[in-house]
Amino acid sequence: GNEPYAVWEPFEGVNTRTDPAYLSLKEERAAPMWEAIARRVPNIEDEGVAVVRQIGTPLTHARFLRRYRGNYGLAIPAGNSAGLAFPEVATPLPGLFRCGDSTTAGIGVPAVAASGAQCANALLSVFEQMAMNEAIKM
Repeated sequence: GNEPYAVWEPFEGVNTRTDPAYLSLKEERAAPMWEAIARRVPNIEDEGVAVVRQIGTPLTHARFLRRYRGNYGLAIPAGNSAGLAFPEVATPLPGLFRCGDSTTAGIGVPAVAASGAQCANALLSVFEQMAMNEAIKM
């Protein structure tokens, strides 16, 4: 979600691929998200179920996304936003939709997941989505 950079600041400059303290903290901070996923996908920890498993931190965002102190998403201030708003999932181009941390749902993993659901809502009826969810046992 919205990790405070201060938690990760002590790890600036360390080898984040091998530092045991960093790797341990990463697993610890990601545990609630994996627990939430396991409530929907009980066998998520079984071999081959999660084909790719990556945990990003603010240091990850700073390094690979070039985001200052690991920030991500649009910078729209609360309160007086001077007419600024997160873009909707639909675009003026037919068939082109967008989702992610810079769209209407906002920043953080739950919000980004919600933006994916908003895209699905723009593409399919509720009944079509329910049928697809049933087909994948979700």
